[in-house]
Amino acid sequence: MEKGFLHLHVTIVSIFILLYVAKVYLLLANKSEALEKLRSKTKIADMILGSLIIITGVFLTVKMPSIETFLIVKIILVLASIPIGIIAMKKANKPMAITALLIYVYVFALAKTDSLRLKKEAYITPVAIVDSSSAQGPTAVDEGEIIYTAKCALCHGADGKLMLNGAKDLSVSKLTKSEAIEMIKSGKGIMPPFKDEFNEKQLNALADYAEGLRK
Repeated sequence: MEKGFLHLHVTIVSIFILLYVAKVYLLLANKSEALEKLRSKTKIADMILGSLIIITGVFLTVKMPSIETFLIVKIILVLASIPIGIIAMKKANKPMAITALLIYVYVFALAKTDSLRLKKEAYITPVAIVDSSSAQGPTAVDEGEIIYTAKCALCHGADGKLMLNGAKDLSVSKLTKSEAIEMIKSGKGIMPPFKDEFNEKQLNALADYAEGLRK
C-alpha cells in the first residue's frame, strides 16, 4: 500500500510541476491571454492535484519511521511555496513565480535524494563504537549489527519481526545473501534505496547480520 501511495505522490507532484512550468513560461513570455486560458482550464485540476499532494504527503510522512531534518525542511518549503505560487499567478508577478518554481523543483529533488544538499550521504560507521568492539577491530557481523540498529531496526525491529510500515519479517526471509544485498541497494515500498549510502563491506556486513536473525 505504501509503495502505491509513493508512486501516486511522485506522479501527482510531477504533473503539478509540469503544469506550473508551463504557466511560468507563458508568464515570462508575456502571453497573458494564453496564460489565463491555461489557468482557467486547469483550475479544478490544480485543486485536485494540490489536495492529493497533501493527502499522499501526509500519509507517507506518518508512515516514515522517523522525522529527519530534510523532511521538516521539505514540509516547510511546500507550505511556503503554495501561497507564493498562487499569488504569483494572480498578480502576474514574475519574480515570485520563478521563486515558487525553484522551490517546487528543489523540494522534488530533496524528496528524491533525502538530502538538503541533493546528494546521498555515505553512511559512516561510528568510529567510537567500531574501535571499542575488539582489540583487532570489528568483525563483519559487528559492523552489520551497528548498521542494522541505526538504519533498519526502527521498522524491522531488533529481532527482525516488527514488520512496521510494511517491513518484511526477516526471521522467516528466504532471500539469498546476494538477493538481500540487492534489496538493500534498491529499496522496496517506502524502504529507501541504500546503494549510495553503504559500501560493499557494509552491505555484506548488514546482509550477514540480517541472515543471522532467521530462526
